[in-house]
Amino acid sequence: MRVLRSARGLRARLALRPRALVLVDRYGELRAADLLDLVRLHRRRTRRGSRAVRLADLLPTAPLRQVLVTALAADGPLDLRTGGASGPPRLRRHGALSPSQLLTLSDLGRRIGLRPGRRIACLAPGVHGHGLLVALGALGLGAPLVDLTHLPVPEQVALLHRSRAALLTGLPVHLEALLRAEQGSGRDRPLQIERIVSGSDALSPVLRADLARSYRARVHDVYGTAETGVLTVDGRPLRGVRLREVDGVLRARTPFTGGREVATDRGEITPDGTVHLRGRIEDPPTDRILHDPAEVVRVLCTHPGVERVTIRMVPAAPTGVRTVAEVELGVTATGAAAPTPEALRAMVRDQLGAAAVPGEVLLSSPGR
Repeated sequence: MRVLRSARGLRARLALRPRALVLVDRYGELRAADLLDLVRLHRRRTRRGSRAVRLADLLPTAPLRQVLVTALAADGPLDLRTGGASGPPRLRRHGALSPSQLLTLSDLGRRIGLRPGRRIACLAPGVHGHGLLVALGALGLGAPLVDLTHLPVPEQVALLHRSRAALLTGLPVHLEALLRAEQGSGRDRPLQIERIVSGSDALSPVLRADLARSYRARVHDVYGTAETGVLTVDGRPLRGVRLREVDGVLRARTPFTGGREVATDRGEITPDGTVHLRGRIEDPPTDRILHDPAEVVRVLCTHPGVERVTIRMVPAAPTGVRTVAEVELGVTATGAAAPTPEALRAMVRDQLGAAAVPGEVLLSSPGR
């Protein structure tokens, strides 16, 4: 169990299984020995005077092999970006895992069915907590990763069909986009996945039912925060997690809070111990001036159904201004392939944080 306590421990584990498959991505298969060679090259360059690249330096679209090399090359704490659910994304420092933290994460792996040898496909960016936890946890357990994080949605569908992943994880917006693309692909053989793990945002009952029916999968709803770590799976607290409700607000004490009790989100705990979320303590404002409109445009244009984006400000109360993203769809963005305003706003929140989400997204068809 102590294998996940440091990058050094993970490197030692990889050295014991040099021919083990650790990653499948658009470039092919990556074995343990190959990953270690990349890590040694990275560390050698740093020793020669090059500035050490940290996780916080990587783009949200960084492939998982780059994330793994960067994480394994570091011997100190890992600096990674939060998703920015209640403000601008910020850095959090994560050091070696304690035994109690490992027990909590082991319980998470057991409940979602993550076991050695079972391939897990990841949609969540590896520089954020969700994707990094999946990547390092799979590496420590010996579960090969399938990297979908930086691919256009049609390529994600194709790689999933080739890789035979048993598990799939991502944010609800990722899972919904993948599902719609799969439904519109016209493939004769529908994709089947044993388990789907949704996290980092609220999973609607409708999407959960659609995923379960379309993929014939068992769908898990995982809840947690950057401050507390993972708290529940399908509404049931993990081992080592203590939750209580105070005036409609959930308060958590976990192995990741250092003995402190932290207020998380609005919710309730039923008499049988099931946790039900009701929303964030403070929903992020939608009336704001964006700090980096050009970056918002860049992220929106990565969606395969988007042709052009214009950001403009309109008068609005009470702040005096409201940000509107005018999105022109491509000629092929019809039916299942057409993005919704909610999906585009969620994509921006995932990659840039809540502070970067436009107050409104307006869609228009090409030529209109």
